[in-house]
Amino acid sequence: MKNKKRFFAVILTVCMCISLAACGAGSGDMTAQGGTAADGDYNWKGEMEAPGALYDSAVSESVTNTGTSDKKTNSALYQNSDVKLIRRAWLTVQTVEFDQSVAALEEIVIELNGYYENAQLHSGSYYNRDGNRSGEYTIRIPSSAYDKFMSQIGGIGHLTRRNESSEDVGEVYYDTEARLATQRTKQERLLALLKKAQSMEDIIALESALSDVEYQIERYSSDLKRYDSLIGYSTLNVTIDEVIRIVDEPGQRESLFARMKAGVVSSADGLVDGVQNVLVWLSYNLFGLLVTAGILGCGGVLLYGRIKNRKMIKQKPADEEQPTE
Repeated sequence: MKNKKRFFAVILTVCMCISLAACGAGSGDMTAQGGTAADGDYNWKGEMEAPGALYDSAVSESVTNTGTSDKKTNSALYQNSDVKLIRRAWLTVQTVEFDQSVAALEEIVIELNGYYENAQLHSGSYYNRDGNRSGEYTIRIPSSAYDKFMSQIGGIGHLTRRNESSEDVGEVYYDTEARLATQRTKQERLLALLKKAQSMEDIIALESALSDVEYQIERYSSDLKRYDSLIGYSTLNVTIDEVIRIVDEPGQRESLFARMKAGVVSSADGLVDGVQNVLVWLSYNLFGLLVTAGILGCGGVLLYGRIKNRKMIKQKPADEEQPTE
């Protein structure tokens, strides 16, 4: 008896599951059939039962329809030979004619339709007017003129440092572009649904969804504009240093005599520069040195006088003790 009861219970449970599944399928078909009226107007019954159901259906439809197209677009873009590169360079130039080098750099920038993003000039101070000057410049040049700029930079002075980098942002760029297209598709469908919405609850839900989509569109659009700017215009950081003379140090391939000769010349130049620097320092501190010398001289005279008086005082009693004849 117990086995028969368990058997009937299992059969009853299976029948109930089948009937519930059939009812769910039937209600889904009824909802789908009621989605579009005979005259073409939108029927909100069924989809408006749960808050936000309209928005969920729009978003899921957008993702489903645009997923395959995004993959195709990305595939086509990756097969394209156009590579998205961000090129940067760091350059250091030495010159004995600072003003002429700065003017030459400006001519190159104007010729290549570039512009200065940042410019800093460091000159000698009030107490060191002969101090060497230096300039630091951040320049934006069209990417098509990058190689031409690099070939002309050596004409403004002695190039001592050249560091270049290239960053391929094609994958990130195209991914951002695809995401932007997806968000615009969502925006169009949400706007279409908003025109058909009738209840205040659905209007509020759709407007909130539109606000989120518009934020994403602005975000991706801003990212693309930033990438376009970095890709379209290369960034070059140029430093110009003023020096007294430009000396090319001999490399390991030079002979021993040439290396020793360069060392002697450099040592002699260093000695001359040292003497000149001392004379310049003395000229800037002449009055202070004279005052200091005067004070030390007066102090020395006073000290010498005191020492002399003490010696005279010690010698006087000795003279008085001598017997008189």
